[in-house]
Amino acid sequence: MTKMKKAIISQLIAAMLLLGGCIKEIDATGGTATESQVTLETLLRGIPAAMVKAGSAGYAGQGAAWDFGYPAIHLAMESMTGDLVITGSIGYDWFGQWGTNEALGGDYAVCVLTWNTFYTWIQMANEVIKKIDANGDYSALDATQRAYLGHAYAYRAMFYLDLVRMYEFRPNTVTDGENVLGLGVPIIMPDTPESVAKNNPRARVEDIYNNVIFPDLDMAEELLTGYTAPDKYTISLACVYGLKARAWLERGKPTDDADDNTEAFRKAAEYARLAITTSGCTPLTQSQWEDPSNGFNNANANNSWIWGLALPSESVGALFCFTAHMSTESWSAYASEVGRGINKNLYNSIDNHDFRKHSWLDPDRNFYNYQSCRPDGREYFSQTLKDYANIKFRPAQGNYIDFMSGGAADHACMRVEEMYFIEAEATAHLSGRLTEAVQLLNSFMNTYRMTDGYTYDCTNRARNVESFTNELMLQKRIEFWGEGVVMFDMKRLNISSRRGYVGTNSPASYRLNCDGRAPYWNFVISRGETQNNTALANYNNPDPSGKVKPWTE
Repeated sequence: MTKMKKAIISQLIAAMLLLGGCIKEIDATGGTATESQVTLETLLRGIPAAMVKAGSAGYAGQGAAWDFGYPAIHLAMESMTGDLVITGSIGYDWFGQWGTNEALGGDYAVCVLTWNTFYTWIQMANEVIKKIDANGDYSALDATQRAYLGHAYAYRAMFYLDLVRMYEFRPNTVTDGENVLGLGVPIIMPDTPESVAKNNPRARVEDIYNNVIFPDLDMAEELLTGYTAPDKYTISLACVYGLKARAWLERGKPTDDADDNTEAFRKAAEYARLAITTSGCTPLTQSQWEDPSNGFNNANANNSWIWGLALPSESVGALFCFTAHMSTESWSAYASEVGRGINKNLYNSIDNHDFRKHSWLDPDRNFYNYQSCRPDGREYFSQTLKDYANIKFRPAQGNYIDFMSGGAADHACMRVEEMYFIEAEATAHLSGRLTEAVQLLNSFMNTYRMTDGYTYDCTNRARNVESFTNELMLQKRIEFWGEGVVMFDMKRLNISSRRGYVGTNSPASYRLNCDGRAPYWNFVISRGETQNNTALANYNNPDPSGKVKPWTE
């Protein structure tokens, strides 16, 4: 039995334990479910269960508290942006390697967090696709099978999209990857034999988009048209449109005037708008954003989330979940000791009448009447948490004492707000439509984010597409702080990151400054993979570890 097959089986067993009696044996025709359909449902439900599973990379048993799946990957990426700082003790920061650019080379365990998990999830999606094996004839499938197949294609497209955005080497001022320019990741399909997998080169980025990501999303769109997702935890047609918007935005190149480049931005804007209208979702209100019990932890407490992941309380590990590392109000976890907060410069760029500023504690605690799930909240915020610490991510149900209940937080994977930003950015790159893009961003901010009757207007900061994009990205970084969204944008747009400056609130070892994209945004393939797959031996991304020295005064 291959190593990958063993990983899939272990993930499925874990998924079945997570699901327990929740698997509904239903049939599209109303009769009793067939054995194949029950198996398909188990396989499919196993994917999101595996994505939040503690130990998904195989290191939880060794005490590596960064090993809890997709939410951990998002936290790792956030730690690399420069927008997130540690306001408390760095000794409790399990994501310090990503935050300080140390030990990120292929010889280190942290590399498997992204590589092993994503390929395990891809293989799980492949198993569903292989089991249905429609060979392009969808007419023979019943409604349930069509939905399962559509979901599997959407998952696989999302996984490859994330992998390409992580591992494609983008030029920077620190490391040289001339020999891997234009390369993405190896492609594994349902019919890929083990012999090929052991000598499987990195496919060209363009080929992955053209032969996997976009075809998979097209098939998912076809199969899920007319399908109604039963909840926010199930991939919907709107989610597929959102994935298309992300992918087409990535394909657009701001410095390229070619017709296909214009088409990429046009499609990004089009699919972003389709995601907005099809989902029926609306941006978070101020009360939902600041909710001390449900803030950024409950997919059903708002109308913003297009898709999210659920973590059952019985599956919560004390130190192996997002809440344990990010929710500063939690009592029995790392988060309050680490005190993840916002870069002081980014905080100071937020308008005082933008309610998103309330997500972080101002040095003047009287700046706002901060709400807490703790009865001693005001005292706790003033005497325990440091300036600029975040209170954006609340313990589930506001339960700051019990780690199982408080840690069982839903994890946002796509909010409708992202689509507004994609639509505005893509529109700005279309000929003669910069003014329209400015209006889109102004409208979003004034309709959904500004308070007390104050008006946001970026017109004077949008003299051209570049200056507009900088302003849009400032607002996007504020909007999605901590959610694992903006590193991809910063890498794509060659945006600088800075934690080192006079008056910084970042610990000394984290004060990394990069002119343009950071070298560590080009993820390194794990040693285990380069040893097992001979085609990768000489085609890994350069190790960025320690190549950017901390800034000193």
